[in-house]
Amino acid sequence: MKRSFPDIVCEQCKKVLARADVERDTHAPQPDELVATGAVAVPNFGWFCSQECATRYEQAAGRRMFDRNAAGEVQYYPKP
Repeated sequence: MKRSFPDIVCEQCKKVLARADVERDTHAPQPDELVATGAVAVPNFGWFCSQECATRYEQAAGRRMFDRNAAGEVQYYPKP
């Protein structure tokens, strides 16, 4: 039985970052490729297409929600 899973979409601007490839049980492009091009993965939350979208999301919420590194960027891998 094949499972279905969603496309990867930016939580702020709703841009589709990767399409689900159900036949191969992965996404295209793959998550590591997304990170290499500047997308931001937040565990147990979702994805942002950029640091700007992550910051805008926090601003809209009116509070800081995500771990940041010394440069002020949202970062989970590697741990800040």
